[in-house]
Amino acid sequence: MNATVILSAYYRHKPGGFTTRLYRAYRALDAAGYRVIYIATETLPVEGERIQPVILPMRSRPTSLWYWPEFCWRAVREMRRLTREHQITQHFIFSFFYATLSIFAGKGLGVRTLTFIRGDDVFDSRKKRFAGLRIAFHRVLEKLGMRYSHQVITTSETMRAIINQRSGGNTKTRCLPNHIVTQPLALPRPDIRRDTLRMVTVSVVTPRKNILFMLEALSKVRNTNWEYLVIGDDTSGVGYQAQLQAFIDTAGIADKVSFLGWQSDIASILQTCHLFVFPTLHEGSPNALLEAMGYGLPCLASDIPEIREVLPDHELLFPPDQHAVLINKLDKFLQLPGYATVLSSKTAACQARYRFDWNQRIVDLVAAAAVRT
Repeated sequence: MNATVILSAYYRHKPGGFTTRLYRAYRALDAAGYRVIYIATETLPVEGERIQPVILPMRSRPTSLWYWPEFCWRAVREMRRLTREHQITQHFIFSFFYATLSIFAGKGLGVRTLTFIRGDDVFDSRKKRFAGLRIAFHRVLEKLGMRYSHQVITTSETMRAIINQRSGGNTKTRCLPNHIVTQPLALPRPDIRRDTLRMVTVSVVTPRKNILFMLEALSKVRNTNWEYLVIGDDTSGVGYQAQLQAFIDTAGIADKVSFLGWQSDIASILQTCHLFVFPTLHEGSPNALLEAMGYGLPCLASDIPEIREVLPDHELLFPPDQHAVLINKLDKFLQLPGYATVLSSKTAACQARYRFDWNQRIVDLVAAAAVRT
């Protein structure tokens, strides 16, 4: 018996939580016996017995003005061809942008589009160039995706509520949070009298991640026995890391801050750290924070609705627009011998909800979407 074929699309590999979950979902479906065909402009770094790439023959370069129009045209045409050829009834899609391509490609073919939303693109657009145009564009995609997707799955209840309020679709949305995939590391116990305490953020370097706020707070802490690492690439398109570098140079803390870029073995770096800090302004379900929790790192993070779902403890939170609270917590971490232990125990207490079989949940959602009502 032939395996059920699932069709997906993503233009090319980019490191980060988005592709991490997308590839994990492909592998879960492959392991469950589905055949996964994905359309892309290059082979993605995900393999499986039944995972098959279909590469679009792009003529435009990624920096060209014509790249995205060409990609959309080629992707829709190829998705429609494959849907007909393999009699595909389900498209497995991450984001409203790809959902819109799926909707056009599957029009009149009885396709059910299962759309996973990893972040709020409308919110994200406010921090980018041409914000007004970007917001309008993503609102249109969201409206189309919400109306014509068979089901929309968000990574947090907060995001689900926001999108429902903005674009309707309450009856077709569900929440599937990310889960903790990491296991505890042998972490160093900080000695505030002798050690240089190492703090870390794992994140793409964009204004939405609010790293400047963290640097501003660090420039005002009383102690100087600290080091701060930022692991992640600048994907802002506006030279955000250069702005951060200019700030630390001016503030006189450049010797204490390191921008490491994207690292393939993040665990080996985190194993040398004492505190994970996540100053983000907006999230879906934050992979980096969940991974740090799983490793056993004490965590401090922004007091925003999405993070409160993960860390429902006031001691672990700080307002992402008020330096005083974060400075106070950092000062306690750097000066009070027992504060790291308090943060560790409180962080550990928040893990239980995020220890589950995410792969099986994905397979169950796909199987449920295949049932005709």
